[in-house]
Amino acid sequence: HNNEIKNGAKLVVRPGQSAVFVNEGSTSVADVFEPGTYELTTANLPILSSLMGWKHGFESPFKAEVYFVKTSKFTDLKWGTRGPVTVECEGYGMFDLRANGTYVIQIGDPKKFLEEIVGTDGKFDVADISNDLRDEIVMNVADRLGELELNPGKLTGQMKDISEELQAPIQEYLATLGLELTRFRVASLTMPDDVRKELMEMSRLSATKLSQGNPQAMQNLTALRATRAMGDMANNPGGTGAAGAGMEMAMGVMMANQMGGALTAGAQPQQQQQTAPPLPGATPAAATEYKVGIDNQQYGPYDVSRLKAMADDGSFKPDMLVWAKGMANWTKAGEVPELSGLFGPPPLPGAGGAPPLPSQEPPPLV
Repeated sequence: HNNEIKNGAKLVVRPGQSAVFVNEGSTSVADVFEPGTYELTTANLPILSSLMGWKHGFESPFKAEVYFVKTSKFTDLKWGTRGPVTVECEGYGMFDLRANGTYVIQIGDPKKFLEEIVGTDGKFDVADISNDLRDEIVMNVADRLGELELNPGKLTGQMKDISEELQAPIQEYLATLGLELTRFRVASLTMPDDVRKELMEMSRLSATKLSQGNPQAMQNLTALRATRAMGDMANNPGGTGAAGAGMEMAMGVMMANQMGGALTAGAQPQQQQQTAPPLPGATPAAATEYKVGIDNQQYGPYDVSRLKAMADDGSFKPDMLVWAKGMANWTKAGEVPELSGLFGPPPLPGAGGAPPLPSQEPPPLV
C-alpha cells in the first residue's frame, strides 16, 4: 500500500520474471529475486537493509519500489539496413549489399538493465528501445560486412557463417545494457541487378575455371561486358547513355585484346601443337573479321567465334549491318552465309531449312 512493505510480507515472482527492489527516493538498485515465493526480511534483503541502515531487522513498514522484469525471450525481432552497404571482395571489386534478418534477445542482467535503460520509468517495454537496438545492430553489420571474406557468388551458402560472425560484436554491445543476444540471423543479402547479372555471366564461365586465372575465361567475360553494352546502345538509339555505352564497349574490347595478347603468349606453342594441320592442298586462311554497324557507328572488328558469343547473348542480331574485307557493301548479318547460322539453333532432322554448321574448328588467326 503506497509502496509500503511490512516485515514478513510475501513476494511472489512468477516464472519468466525477476523482481528488483529499488530504494525509494534514489536510483540505487538493491536486491534481485528470481522466480519463487519469498517472505521479506532483512535476511533476504541484504543490500536494501544496508542502504536503510537496518542492523537488527525492521519493525515498521518501509517504502521501496519493486520492478518486475520479464526475463523470457523476446522473439522475432527484425532488423535491416536502410540503405546499401558498400563492401569490397578480392576478385570481384566493390559492390553494394542490402541485408536484413531477425534476432532474439532477453534480459540477462535485470539490475544492469534497470540502471542503464529503464531508470525511473514505471512501465517499460522492449518496443521503447527497438529503434535504438536496430540502429546499433545495423551499424555493427555495416562495419563487419566489409571485413568478412565474402564470395558474392555463394552468399546463400554463407548465411550461417555470416550470422555467427556478426553476432559476437552485437552481443558485446548488448551485454553493456544488461541484454543477452540469444540468436541472430541474416535472412537475406541482396545486391543490385547489374551485379547479380554479372555474377550469372561469371557462373556460366565457371567451367573454364576463371578463379584459377584462365586467360581465355577472363577474355570471354570482358567480351560479354562489351557486347552487353553494345546491345544496350542498339536498343536505345540516340539515347543519352549511348556515348557512355559505346565507351564502355570499346574499353572492354580493348582490355580483352590486351589481356588475350599478354596472357596467352606463353601458351601459344602448346595451342599450335594441338591445332589440326590443314588438309592436303589447302591454303591456310586467316579468319574473317567483321565490323558491326549500329546507329552509323562502327564497332569491331570481331571474329566469328566472338560474334557467336554475342549472338548467344542476344546483343548481336541478324538485322545488324556487317562488313568485312572483300565485301562490296554493308550487309545484314543474317544474309551473310558465314554468319547466318549463328542465329538460333539448327533445324531438327527432316524439318527442312539450312543444314547445321560444320563442327570443325575455324582456322587459327594469323
